[in-house]
Amino acid sequence: MLPLPPAEPAEPTPAGGSRWGRFPSYAVIVVLAVELAVWESFLVPARPLGLALPLSAVAALVGNLLLCRAGARVLGRPAGAVAPALCWLLIALGLSLNGPLGDLVVPGTLSGVLFLLAGVTGAAVGVGSNRAPRATPGANTGR
Repeated sequence: MLPLPPAEPAEPTPAGGSRWGRFPSYAVIVVLAVELAVWESFLVPARPLGLALPLSAVAALVGNLLLCRAGARVLGRPAGAVAPALCWLLIALGLSLNGPLGDLVVPGTLSGVLFLLAGVTGAAVGVGSNRAPRATPGANTGR
């Protein structure tokens, strides 16, 4: 009798398991990106202790980086990082435009521009740092 070949290790499944099981987790990440954009936008003019600290820029950089990485991990592919980044960008840019009555949440000041640049940088790094898994040389390709 011939010995059986060793079993191939199972591929790690992304958080949530099946496609429909991942949807609620991914939806939570996208909703968090929207909430983070709104919260950070209202932090732009904040002056804690009378100092002009860039709290919103730091929160945008770190928050977008973490949410994009979490989106890619939950969805199981690098494209999962794109939706949180786009949602954040649409909300942040929308709040930086004048409303019908002239109200403005994110002003065009240095802190407002720094907030937008830090958020886009965090999202770009979060999206760009998630690569598709590469095929290893000599792996079984099914031939």
